Amino acid sequence: MKTSRISLNQFLTLLVLFLSSSASLVNVGRFSGRDVWIVILISTVFGGLLFTIYYRISKLHGFQSLTEIIRDLFGKWIGGLIILAYMGYFLFLATGLLKSTSDMIKATIMIDANLTLVITLLMIPIIYGLILGVNVIGRSSELLFYVVGICFIPLLIAVFTSDIFKFENLLPVLEKGLFSLKTDIYTMSLFPYGEALAFLFLFPLIPNDKKGKILKYGYVGITLAMVILLGIDVMNIGILGADLTENFVYPFFNAMKMFGVSVVFERVDPLSIIILMTTCFFKISIYCYAGLSCLEKIVVRFNYRQLAIPIGILLIFGATKISSNRIENIYRVIIENPKGLLPIFQLAIPGLIWIMSEFKYRKHPKDVKTEASN
Repeated sequence: MKTSRISLNQFLTLLVLFLSSSASLVNVGRFSGRDVWIVILISTVFGGLLFTIYYRISKLHGFQSLTEIIRDLFGKWIGGLIILAYMGYFLFLATGLLKSTSDMIKATIMIDANLTLVITLLMIPIIYGLILGVNVIGRSSELLFYVVGICFIPLLIAVFTSDIFKFENLLPVLEKGLFSLKTDIYTMSLFPYGEALAFLFLFPLIPNDKKGKILKYGYVGITLAMVILLGIDVMNIGILGADLTENFVYPFFNAMKMFGVSVVFERVDPLSIIILMTTCFFKISIYCYAGLSCLEKIVVRFNYRQLAIPIGILLIFGATKISSNRIENIYRVIIENPKGLLPIFQLAIPGLIWIMSEFKYRKHPKDVKTEASN
């Protein structure tokens, strides 16, 4: 069977695009107001700690995938139930993000289009990429990472040097004290940084002689994602102010809609759509790959490429059935998920796996030569 591998550069670009996608789409820091930049900086530190734990788990098990780690620690039956739960978790997040991204496309650039059509058009290239293999998705991320950079960096410079950006919108700092930000810091630590758990399925695909650099590249990726999140949220506050940022459904798009560089072009809001669409595309792809990797361990007769079409159709159907109210979707992502779904799959179960792994393999880490996936 053909080997799938990704390079460290592909891992880096996938991580940056993954972490900076849905958090920018729903503006996870919208409730932090003027102190959003403090929330991002502190949550990035906790996000780095979570990534270190995920890396440590993978290293102790010889960089096996999450499904193999779970089977090794919990056995066939209990492990199978946990894998099944993780499959549902990843595919649920993929469905929610598919719906949110399609809502954004329909509300901004395809206003009169049928939502089901938008969802289908977005899902088709994701399914096609999964059929070709995760290595193709990795190579695509290298190219489109530069597209995001070309859109984002000039945009950032233009906004910060314009008259429409008001630094006073970021003042006063810590008006209600640092303790008042604890909920926002916790939320952003899990969303998006805790979601990097999905990369435990990508670690085995990195060549064995490069696996020692995963943690270093991971920290670089988290830092670059922090810069993007910080830039977008600060631009939102500086242009719109804290109140409008909280109340707009898509504040990044609305902020860019108010901003124009008349010397070059009148409107820059299409650049924000390119950034959001590109990053969300790769996050959905990684979610789907993680969910399909769990499913292929349960349905052993098929690999993830063969399962891509039927599961993709189910995701399209599921996305059409999720609430059409965009405010409800934002509430679910920012308020509900960090209270129930995310702590279980990003903190509780990985924490238990980490403790069990340290007891079992701390003195003698498992040595498994694995860098291929079907």
